[in-house]
Amino acid sequence: MKIIPFFLFLFCLLSCNSVNSDIRFVDLSNSIILQAPEQILEFEDKYPTSIKVVDSLLFVIYVKADTCIDVFNLYTKQKISSLGPVGHGDGDLINPNFILSIDKSGILLDEGNLKRILEIKCGSDSMWLQEYITYPDPIFISSETNLSENFIVGRKIDAIDGKMFFVYNRATDEVFEVDSSFELEETVSDYNYTYAPTITFNEQQNRIIAGMYFFDMIHVFDLEGKHINSFNFSEKSIPSVNKNTKMLALENGYSGFIRCFPTEKYCYLLRMTVSSRKEDTEKMLIQIDWNGNLINSYKFADNVSGQFCIDEYSHKIYIIRNGWSVDRGEFFEVVSYNLR
Repeated sequence: MKIIPFFLFLFCLLSCNSVNSDIRFVDLSNSIILQAPEQILEFEDKYPTSIKVVDSLLFVIYVKADTCIDVFNLYTKQKISSLGPVGHGDGDLINPNFILSIDKSGILLDEGNLKRILEIKCGSDSMWLQEYITYPDPIFISSETNLSENFIVGRKIDAIDGKMFFVYNRATDEVFEVDSSFELEETVSDYNYTYAPTITFNEQQNRIIAGMYFFDMIHVFDLEGKHINSFNFSEKSIPSVNKNTKMLALENGYSGFIRCFPTEKYCYLLRMTVSSRKEDTEKMLIQIDWNGNLINSYKFADNVSGQFCIDEYSHKIYIIRNGWSVDRGEFFEVVSYNLR
Protein backbone atom coordinates (compact mmCIF):
# COMPACT_ATOMS: atom_id res chain seq x y z
CA MET A 1 0.00 0.00 0.00
CA LYS A 2 2.92 2.38 0.68
CA ILE A 3 4.35 1.78 -2.80
CA ILE A 4 1.31 3.16 -4.65
CA PRO A 5 1.45 6.72 -3.23
CA PHE A 6 5.16 6.91 -4.08
CA PHE A 7 4.62 5.97 -7.71
CA LEU A 8 1.68 8.34 -7.96
CA PHE A 9 3.88 11.12 -6.65
CA LEU A 10 6.68 10.22 -9.05
CA PHE A 11 4.27 10.12 -12.00
CA CYS A 12 2.86 13.56 -11.16
CA LEU A 13 6.35 15.00 -10.72
CA LEU A 14 7.51 13.80 -14.14
CA SER A 15 4.31 14.64 -15.97
CA CYS A 16 3.94 18.24 -14.79
CA ASN A 17 6.05 19.44 -17.69
CA SER A 18 7.57 17.07 -20.22
CA VAL A 19 10.33 19.52 -21.14
CA ASN A 20 11.37 20.16 -17.54
CA SER A 21 12.83 16.69 -17.16
CA ASP A 22 15.10 17.33 -20.17
CA ILE A 23 16.57 20.61 -18.93
CA ARG A 24 20.24 20.35 -17.99
CA PHE A 25 21.67 22.42 -15.15
CA VAL A 26 24.79 24.51 -15.87
CA ASP A 27 26.95 25.73 -12.98
CA LEU A 28 28.19 29.34 -13.33
CA SER A 29 30.01 29.56 -9.99
CA ASN A 30 33.46 29.65 -11.62
CA SER A 31 32.75 32.72 -13.75
CA ILE A 32 35.60 35.12 -14.56
CA ILE A 33 35.20 38.69 -13.28
CA LEU A 34 35.34 41.38 -15.98
CA GLN A 35 36.52 44.75 -14.67
CA ALA A 36 38.72 47.75 -15.52
CA PRO A 37 37.54 48.06 -19.12
CA GLU A 38 39.05 50.29 -21.79
CA GLN A 39 36.91 53.36 -22.42
CA ILE A 40 36.19 53.96 -26.09
CA LEU A 41 33.55 56.74 -26.03
CA GLU A 42 31.60 58.67 -23.44
CA PHE A 43 28.13 60.21 -23.80
CA GLU A 44 26.55 62.70 -21.42
CA ASP A 45 23.65 63.88 -23.57
CA LYS A 46 22.81 60.80 -25.64
CA TYR A 47 21.28 57.43 -24.82
CA PRO A 48 23.06 54.64 -26.75
CA THR A 49 21.26 51.31 -26.91
CA SER A 50 23.17 49.19 -29.45
CA ILE A 51 26.66 49.00 -30.91
CA LYS A 52 28.36 47.13 -33.74
CA VAL A 53 32.06 47.02 -34.66
CA VAL A 54 33.21 46.30 -38.22
CA ASP A 55 36.95 46.60 -38.88
CA SER A 56 37.92 50.09 -37.64
CA LEU A 57 34.36 51.44 -37.52
CA LEU A 58 32.09 51.65 -34.48
CA PHE A 59 28.36 52.08 -35.16
CA VAL A 60 26.16 53.37 -32.32
CA ILE A 61 22.34 53.43 -32.29
CA TYR A 62 20.61 55.96 -30.03
CA VAL A 63 17.12 56.52 -28.74
CA LYS A 64 15.68 59.90 -27.70
CA ALA A 65 17.89 61.64 -30.27
CA ASP A 66 17.29 63.63 -33.46
CA THR A 67 19.61 61.31 -35.42
CA CYS A 68 19.51 57.54 -34.87
CA ILE A 69 23.08 56.42 -35.73
CA ASP A 70 26.59 57.82 -35.32
CA VAL A 71 29.69 56.23 -36.83
CA PHE A 72 33.11 56.57 -35.17
CA ASN A 73 36.66 55.57 -35.92
CA LEU A 74 37.33 52.92 -33.30
CA TYR A 75 40.96 53.95 -32.83
CA THR A 76 40.94 57.76 -33.15
CA LYS A 77 37.48 57.94 -31.50
CA GLN A 78 36.50 60.66 -33.95
CA LYS A 79 32.97 60.81 -35.34
CA ILE A 80 32.94 60.06 -39.06
CA SER A 81 29.28 60.27 -39.97
CA SER A 82 25.70 60.54 -38.72
CA LEU A 83 22.83 58.64 -40.33
CA GLY A 84 19.08 58.42 -40.05
CA PRO A 85 17.41 61.64 -39.00
CA VAL A 86 14.17 60.70 -37.25
CA GLY A 87 11.39 60.75 -39.83
CA HIS A 88 9.64 58.92 -42.66
CA GLY A 89 11.78 59.94 -45.64
CA ASP A 90 14.11 57.81 -47.77
CA GLY A 91 17.14 58.58 -45.63
CA ASP A 92 15.25 58.70 -42.34
CA LEU A 93 14.85 56.19 -39.53
CA ILE A 94 12.58 55.83 -36.50
CA ASN A 95 13.73 52.93 -34.36
CA PRO A 96 16.39 50.87 -36.17
CA ASN A 97 17.90 47.66 -34.83
CA PHE A 98 21.02 45.83 -35.94
CA ILE A 99 20.33 42.59 -37.79
CA LEU A 100 22.54 39.80 -36.49
CA SER A 101 24.34 37.79 -39.16
CA ILE A 102 27.30 35.45 -39.38
CA ASP A 103 27.23 35.37 -43.18
CA LYS A 104 27.03 39.12 -43.85
CA SER A 105 29.94 41.33 -42.79
CA GLY A 106 28.19 44.66 -43.49
CA ILE A 107 25.83 46.64 -41.26
CA LEU A 108 22.21 45.60 -41.77
CA LEU A 109 19.27 47.33 -40.09
CA ASP A 110 15.72 46.21 -39.38
CA GLU A 111 13.47 49.28 -39.50
CA GLY A 112 10.11 47.66 -38.95
CA ASN A 113 8.29 50.95 -38.37
CA LEU A 114 9.09 51.91 -41.96
CA LYS A 115 8.85 48.32 -43.26
CA ARG A 116 12.43 48.44 -44.52
CA ILE A 117 15.53 46.26 -44.28
CA LEU A 118 18.51 48.49 -44.93
CA GLU A 119 22.27 48.36 -45.33
CA ILE A 120 24.75 51.07 -44.40
CA LYS A 121 26.94 51.61 -47.45
CA CYS A 122 30.43 53.07 -47.11
CA GLY A 123 32.13 55.06 -49.87
CA SER A 124 35.54 56.68 -49.93
CA ASP A 125 34.29 59.82 -48.19
CA SER A 126 30.64 59.23 -47.32
CA MET A 127 28.07 56.81 -45.88
CA TRP A 128 24.44 56.33 -46.79
CA LEU A 129 21.45 54.07 -46.23
CA GLN A 130 20.34 51.74 -49.00
CA GLU A 131 17.58 49.15 -49.20
CA TYR A 132 19.10 45.68 -48.77
CA ILE A 133 16.05 43.54 -49.49
CA THR A 134 12.32 44.17 -49.58
CA TYR A 135 10.79 43.55 -46.16
CA PRO A 136 9.04 40.16 -46.56
CA ASP A 137 5.31 40.42 -45.92
CA PRO A 138 5.11 37.03 -44.10
CA ILE A 139 7.39 38.26 -41.28
CA PHE A 140 6.16 41.83 -40.89
CA ILE A 141 6.62 43.16 -38.22
CA SER A 142 9.55 41.36 -36.56
CA SER A 143 12.06 41.70 -33.77
CA GLU A 144 15.23 39.75 -32.90
CA THR A 145 15.94 39.69 -36.63
CA ASN A 146 18.74 37.40 -37.84
CA LEU A 147 19.70 36.88 -41.47
CA SER A 148 21.76 34.34 -43.39
CA GLU A 149 22.21 33.52 -47.06
CA ASN A 150 19.00 31.48 -47.19
CA PHE A 151 16.96 32.28 -44.08
CA ILE A 152 15.64 34.98 -41.80
CA VAL A 153 14.96 33.97 -38.20
CA GLY A 154 13.19 36.22 -35.72
CA ARG A 155 10.10 36.79 -33.66
CA LYS A 156 6.77 38.35 -34.55
CA ILE A 157 6.15 41.47 -32.47
CA ASP A 158 2.35 41.25 -32.72
CA ALA A 159 2.17 37.52 -32.10
CA ILE A 160 -0.74 36.44 -29.91
CA ASP A 161 -0.63 32.69 -30.35
CA GLY A 162 2.46 31.88 -28.29
CA LYS A 163 4.96 31.08 -31.02
CA MET A 164 8.59 31.32 -29.91
CA PHE A 165 10.15 32.28 -33.25
CA PHE A 166 9.77 31.97 -37.01
CA VAL A 167 12.01 30.64 -39.78
CA TYR A 168 11.57 32.35 -43.15
CA ASN A 169 12.95 30.80 -46.34
CA ARG A 170 14.23 33.64 -48.53
CA ALA A 171 14.09 31.56 -51.72
CA THR A 172 10.54 30.23 -51.39
CA ASP A 173 8.98 33.14 -49.43
CA GLU A 174 7.60 30.55 -46.99
CA VAL A 175 7.59 30.90 -43.23
CA PHE A 176 6.81 28.59 -40.34
CA GLU A 177 6.58 29.36 -36.65
CA VAL A 178 7.85 27.26 -33.76
CA ASP A 179 5.99 26.72 -30.50
CA SER A 180 7.61 27.35 -27.16
CA SER A 181 9.50 24.29 -25.95
CA PHE A 182 8.65 25.13 -22.35
CA GLU A 183 5.36 26.00 -20.68
CA LEU A 184 4.24 26.79 -17.16
CA GLU A 185 1.46 24.86 -15.51
CA GLU A 186 -0.31 28.12 -14.66
CA THR A 187 -2.19 30.15 -17.26
CA VAL A 188 -0.71 33.59 -17.92
CA SER A 189 -2.50 36.68 -19.23
CA ASP A 190 0.10 37.63 -21.85
CA TYR A 191 1.60 34.50 -23.36
CA ASN A 192 3.71 36.31 -25.94
CA TYR A 193 5.32 38.60 -23.34
CA THR A 194 5.88 35.86 -20.77
CA TYR A 195 7.70 33.50 -23.13
CA ALA A 196 9.63 36.18 -25.04
CA PRO A 197 13.14 35.04 -26.11
CA THR A 198 16.24 36.67 -27.49
CA ILE A 199 17.18 34.74 -30.62
CA THR A 200 20.11 34.06 -32.91
CA PHE A 201 21.07 31.29 -35.33
CA ASN A 202 23.80 29.68 -37.42
CA GLU A 203 22.75 28.29 -40.80
CA GLN A 204 25.99 26.34 -41.35
CA GLN A 205 25.59 24.51 -38.06
CA ASN A 206 21.81 24.17 -38.43
CA ARG A 207 21.15 25.67 -35.02
CA ILE A 208 18.86 28.28 -33.46
CA ILE A 209 19.38 29.40 -29.87
CA ALA A 210 16.62 31.07 -27.86
CA GLY A 211 17.48 32.62 -24.50
CA MET A 212 14.42 33.39 -22.36
CA TYR A 213 13.96 36.95 -21.08
CA PHE A 214 12.25 35.99 -17.81
CA PHE A 215 13.38 32.39 -17.30
CA ASP A 216 16.97 31.44 -16.51
CA MET A 217 17.22 29.02 -19.41
CA ILE A 218 18.13 28.67 -23.07
CA HIS A 219 16.74 26.34 -25.72
CA VAL A 220 18.48 24.90 -28.79
CA PHE A 221 16.61 24.05 -32.01
CA ASP A 222 17.51 23.09 -35.55
CA LEU A 223 16.30 25.08 -38.57
CA GLU A 224 13.33 22.76 -38.99
CA GLY A 225 12.12 23.77 -35.52
CA LYS A 226 13.07 20.52 -33.78
CA HIS A 227 13.97 21.00 -30.11
CA ILE A 228 17.51 19.73 -29.41
CA ASN A 229 18.53 20.77 -25.89
CA SER A 230 17.51 22.98 -22.98
CA PHE A 231 19.74 24.34 -20.20
CA ASN A 232 19.07 26.28 -17.00
CA PHE A 233 21.57 28.23 -14.91
CA SER A 234 20.12 28.47 -11.41
CA GLU A 235 18.10 26.33 -9.04
CA LYS A 236 15.18 28.77 -9.20
CA SER A 237 15.14 29.36 -12.95
CA ILE A 238 11.35 29.77 -13.22
CA PRO A 239 9.51 32.69 -11.51
CA SER A 240 6.19 32.01 -9.85
CA VAL A 241 2.91 33.29 -11.30
CA ASN A 242 0.69 35.75 -9.45
CA LYS A 243 -2.65 33.94 -9.36
CA ASN A 244 -4.61 37.19 -9.25
CA THR A 245 -2.95 39.03 -12.13
CA LYS A 246 -1.89 35.87 -14.01
CA MET A 247 1.48 37.51 -14.59
CA LEU A 248 4.99 36.46 -13.58
CA ALA A 249 5.86 37.59 -10.05
CA LEU A 250 9.04 39.34 -11.19
CA GLU A 251 9.06 41.55 -8.09
CA ASN A 252 10.49 38.55 -6.24
CA GLY A 253 13.59 38.56 -8.47
CA TYR A 254 14.47 36.62 -11.60
CA SER A 255 17.21 35.85 -14.12
CA GLY A 256 16.97 35.85 -17.90
CA PHE A 257 18.77 36.48 -21.18
CA ILE A 258 18.33 39.86 -22.82
CA ARG A 259 20.82 40.04 -25.73
CA CYS A 260 22.88 37.70 -27.86
CA PHE A 261 25.62 37.73 -30.49
CA PRO A 262 26.54 34.94 -32.96
CA THR A 263 29.92 33.91 -34.37
CA GLU A 264 30.87 30.94 -36.53
CA LYS A 265 31.73 28.67 -33.60
CA TYR A 266 29.96 30.23 -30.61
CA CYS A 267 26.93 32.05 -29.33
CA TYR A 268 27.31 34.76 -26.66
CA LEU A 269 24.39 35.75 -24.42
CA LEU A 270 23.98 38.60 -21.95
CA ARG A 271 22.36 37.27 -18.78
CA MET A 272 20.68 39.58 -16.27
CA THR A 273 19.79 38.77 -12.67
CA VAL A 274 17.43 41.17 -10.88
CA SER A 275 16.99 40.77 -7.14
CA SER A 276 13.88 41.62 -5.17
CA ARG A 277 15.62 44.88 -4.23
CA LYS A 278 15.50 45.93 -7.91
CA GLU A 279 18.64 48.07 -7.65
CA ASP A 280 20.79 44.95 -7.18
CA THR A 281 21.21 43.86 -10.80
CA GLU A 282 23.98 41.55 -12.00
CA LYS A 283 25.07 41.05 -15.60
CA MET A 284 26.95 38.07 -16.99
CA LEU A 285 28.26 37.00 -20.39
CA ILE A 286 27.70 33.35 -21.28
CA GLN A 287 29.71 31.78 -24.11
CA ILE A 288 28.29 28.51 -25.47
CA ASP A 289 28.77 26.35 -28.54
CA TRP A 290 25.92 25.86 -31.00
CA ASN A 291 24.66 22.82 -29.10
CA GLY A 292 24.31 24.91 -25.93
CA ASN A 293 27.37 23.57 -24.08
CA LEU A 294 29.09 26.08 -21.81
CA ILE A 295 32.52 27.30 -22.98
CA ASN A 296 33.10 30.28 -20.66
CA SER A 297 31.13 32.51 -18.34
CA TYR A 298 32.02 36.03 -17.22
CA LYS A 299 30.61 38.33 -14.56
CA PHE A 300 30.64 42.09 -15.08
CA ALA A 301 31.72 44.29 -12.20
CA ASP A 302 29.92 47.20 -13.91
CA ASN A 303 26.39 47.94 -15.05
CA VAL A 304 26.31 47.10 -18.78
CA SER A 305 23.44 46.98 -21.23
CA GLY A 306 22.31 46.98 -24.85
CA GLN A 307 23.33 45.11 -27.97
CA PHE A 308 26.99 44.17 -27.66
CA CYS A 309 29.60 42.99 -30.14
CA ILE A 310 32.28 40.30 -29.88
CA ASP A 311 35.67 40.47 -31.61
CA GLU A 312 37.07 36.94 -31.35
CA TYR A 313 40.33 37.90 -33.06
CA SER A 314 41.25 40.42 -30.35
CA HIS A 315 39.30 38.48 -27.65
CA LYS A 316 37.21 41.51 -26.70
CA ILE A 317 33.62 42.38 -26.00
CA TYR A 318 32.40 45.88 -26.89
CA ILE A 319 29.42 46.93 -24.81
CA ILE A 320 27.64 49.95 -23.30
CA ARG A 321 28.40 50.80 -19.67
CA ASN A 322 26.01 52.94 -17.64
CA GLY A 323 27.34 55.05 -14.77
CA TRP A 324 26.48 57.93 -12.45
CA SER A 325 28.54 60.59 -10.76
CA VAL A 326 27.78 63.59 -8.57
CA ASP A 327 29.35 65.97 -11.07
CA ARG A 328 27.84 64.61 -14.29
CA GLY A 329 24.79 62.68 -13.20
CA GLU A 330 23.94 59.69 -15.41
CA PHE A 331 26.30 58.96 -18.29
CA PHE A 332 26.96 56.21 -20.82
CA GLU A 333 30.17 54.83 -22.24
CA VAL A 334 31.17 52.39 -24.94
CA VAL A 335 33.86 50.20 -23.40
CA SER A 336 35.73 46.99 -24.19
CA TYR A 337 36.65 44.14 -21.85
CA ASN A 338 39.39 41.63 -22.47
CA LEU A 339 38.05 38.05 -22.64
CA ARG A 340 41.39 36.27 -22.63
